[in-house]
Order: sequence, then structure tokens, then C-alpha cells
Amino acid sequence: MQLGLGLNVIRSYKRLAYKEWYALAEFVDNSTQSYFNDKEALDPAFALEGAGLEVRVVYDAAEGVLRITDNAMGMSEAEMEAALTVGMVPANNSGRSQYGMGLKTAACWFGDKWTIRTKKLGETVERTVEVDVEAVADGNDELPTRVKENRDADAHYTVLEICCLHRKMQGRTLSKVRQYLRSMYRQDLRDGILTLEWKGEELTWDDSDDRFFQAPDGSRYKKDFEFDVDGKLVHGWIGVLDRGSRQLAGFAILRAGRVITMDWRPESVFGPGAPNDLVNQRLQGEIHLDEFLVSHTKDDILWFSDEEQKVEEGLEQFCRDYRSVAQTRRKHEDDERGPSPLDIQTAVEEFQAELSSAEMVDAVQIVSVPPVEIVEAAMRPLVDAAGRNAPAFRDQVGSIDVLGFLVFDASPNDPYVAVESTRENEVQIVINMQHPHVHQIEGAAGMLNYVRHCVYDGIAEWQARHRASRVDPETIKLLKDQLLRIAVRLELLNIVGGEDEEVVSDIPV
Repeated sequence: MQLGLGLNVIRSYKRLAYKEWYALAEFVDNSTQSYFNDKEALDPAFALEGAGLEVRVVYDAAEGVLRITDNAMGMSEAEMEAALTVGMVPANNSGRSQYGMGLKTAACWFGDKWTIRTKKLGETVERTVEVDVEAVADGNDELPTRVKENRDADAHYTVLEICCLHRKMQGRTLSKVRQYLRSMYRQDLRDGILTLEWKGEELTWDDSDDRFFQAPDGSRYKKDFEFDVDGKLVHGWIGVLDRGSRQLAGFAILRAGRVITMDWRPESVFGPGAPNDLVNQRLQGEIHLDEFLVSHTKDDILWFSDEEQKVEEGLEQFCRDYRSVAQTRRKHEDDERGPSPLDIQTAVEEFQAELSSAEMVDAVQIVSVPPVEIVEAAMRPLVDAAGRNAPAFRDQVGSIDVLGFLVFDASPNDPYVAVESTRENEVQIVINMQHPHVHQIEGAAGMLNYVRHCVYDGIAEWQARHRASRVDPETIKLLKDQLLRIAVRLELLNIVGGEDEEVVSDIPV
């Protein structure tokens, strides 16, 4: 018996658990590793050209094309054949190209047709090969190839172009790709050995020590560490951010100079579940694990035996004093869990596209507002559904009983929320968990904010109905504004712990 691998296995690559930035990184890895392998030949060539290693990633959504271009060494005929052989381990597999899989898996993940055009430094031949994934999967392993002679021997490049895309990037994903690519290749960018472009923008990485908390002697809370685990070197640095930021905190794991994991929070340092406390907002670091194995999608370290536990134990020793410093920094102004400027810009751009859509125009240009009886009829199924369920939460708030229902058996066509606020001492908020908007919510924090807004809409409506002289939209918004400040006030009370009453009084009421 022999173990056989059919060509149709190539179809399965599109089902790999890649993120767009990790798939793109496979191509950048090949370009940068090509430079590292042939640095002695490329550096003199770059010196004559007045250039350095350049990798450009272009995504044209209109044409449906993804193009990656580099000026690294280029490939000979034998090297191109090796690159197109699945599982052909590179001659140097100690760097970023390790399993001989990345180019094929990532290209197939993005699209069904791709072309490689390459010219190696010192040769006078340019080669182009075309890959049709479906044709190969059907058994045709003969790849169309073109050769151009009499090329400039000093030229060196590789161009990968992917079309027939089934992975299309838009909105938030485009911004994430930009953010993650610059982070993943931070080492190359700060060492000045790589110019990396994404959609025409040159990416940069700035990690000045000025962002770290300053000690009384003027130094910054940042230090290096080094230890070994079963003979494997572990090294890096840890610092305490001057201004807390959940987004920036955590460890970046690097292997062969490339970030593998960007937000690793070992329990020994950050606590179980990585709660959103001061430590998880202020401790930041990098850890290099060059001698450990990496997954074939290069997005995680493959821990064996008790390696992870030993790495965590080593970190805990080196980070113990900095953990204490982070815990004692109690400035509520430093809390930066809110959206970053990039998050805000991305959200605004995405929402602007939503506002300008034809669907939005149709929704706004309603000829007439539905009469009261129609509105009541629309709300009735959701209210009736609440009657079949026990409240998901219930509490006495002052003189009123607040009941919250999460209805999972409603229709997606029912309203997102129904409020029953006519009773003097009770308000019911019924949230439709089948509404299409719920499926856009990400994580527990997103769900918390959605429930918070729905419930506060209901309470503000009850207040306006029973406590105000009249019910109008402005009254309801003003009442809800006070409710939205409660969570921040409670958190500050917990952080301050009664030590500084002036901090709490800074919050508008």
C-alpha cells in the first residue's frame, strides 16, 4: 500500500483558516527570505540601484486582482519548479520559508487563477507560469509556461498576480490588513531593510521608548529579558505603557524576525481570562521564539510537552516587578479602551458607504409614517414572544421594575426592540435576537453595548412618559445621556476605591 495525494487536494486550500493578513504575509515572507538567502549578491545590486528590498501589495477591487511585486533575487527554472511543488521543503528552512506550502496555500485561498512572472539576478531569461486551480484539481498538472530571452542580466524581480478571487477585501478588512502588515514586519521596517507598500502607501513602524512610563530617575520602564526553555533561547523585552491601551498591550511573538502572534497574554502575567484591568492595558512587550516550531499558516507557535508553561513561568519572573508598577498606575485619564483614531476612521468610512446606499435612500424616503395601529401591530409579535419566555434579567431600579427579554424565536422581520412603558412601576424591554443587526455584533463587549442601548432606550422612554411634562425625542435623548454615564461612574468608583473623591466628581452628571 502507498499513501497517495490527489491533485484535487488543492481545492481544500481555500478552506484553510487564514486571515487575510496572514495569507498576504506568506508572499512577503517569500520575498524577504529570498533577500536573506541571497543578501551577499543583492546588497551590491541594491547599492548600484540606489534602492533596497521593496515589496508592493496592490489590491484592485474593481478589477478583482491581487498583485504582489518584489525586487528580491528572483527565481531560476529549478527554483520555480521547487516553489510550485507542494511540500518541497526549502534548502534553508530555518527562516520564514519553512514547510514549502505558503505560496500555494495562500494563493489558492485568495483566488482560483494565479500567475508568477520572475527574473533572477544574473540570468537573462524571464519566466511566467500560470496556475488554474480548478484545472489542476481536475487532474491537469501541466502548467502553461512562457519564456522571454535576452532580458537585462541586472534585473531581478518576482510578480505574483491572483484573479478570480473568492476572498474579496473591503471596509474594515482593508484597514486591518494595513494595520497588521506593518505590525508583522516591524522588525524589518525598523531595521530599514524593507520598504513595504500596501495599496500605494508605504508602511512604517514607530515604537519609540517615549511611550513608556518614566521612572523617578528619568529612565523608562522598559527592560530586556533572556532565558532558555529545554535548550531553546527565549528573549525579548517588557515595558509599562505611560498611557493605558488595551489595543497596544500584550506580547507580540516573533519568530525569524516576523510577528507570529500580535496579542499574546500569558495567564502567568496578565491573569486568567486577561481581564480588562490596568495590567492588561499597560504591559507591552515582544518575545522572540526563533527555535520553536510554528504552525503551517504561521499564526501560532506549536507548543510541545510543557514548553508553553515553562515560557510563561520564565516571563512571570522577569515581569513581576513591572506588573506591580502597572497596577499602581491609577490615572483614569489613561484608560484608552475606546476606539483608536484608525477604528473611528474605518467605522466612519464604512458607515458613510451605508448612508449613501440605495437601500438607505429607500428607507428614509418613506411617503408617510405608519399610523399608530400599524406600529402597534408590528410590535405585538415581539411583545407576545416575551410572554413565552422568562426575563433574561430583572432588577428593581428605584421605584420601577426593569425586565429584559432576549427573544430567540422571533422573526428577523420583527423590530429590533419593543418597549412596554405604560405601567407606572414597570418597564419591559424585549430584544429581538434574530434581527439582522445582531449578527453584526462582535464579542461580549459588543453585545453588552447593544443590550445597554436597548435597555436605556426603554428606561428613558419610561422616564419621559411618567416623569416629564411631555414626551419628545429630545427629552428621551437627554435622559438616556445620563444613563450612558453610569457604567463609567461605577468603574471609576471601583478604580479609585474611595481614595480620591475629586476624580469621580470630574464626570459630568
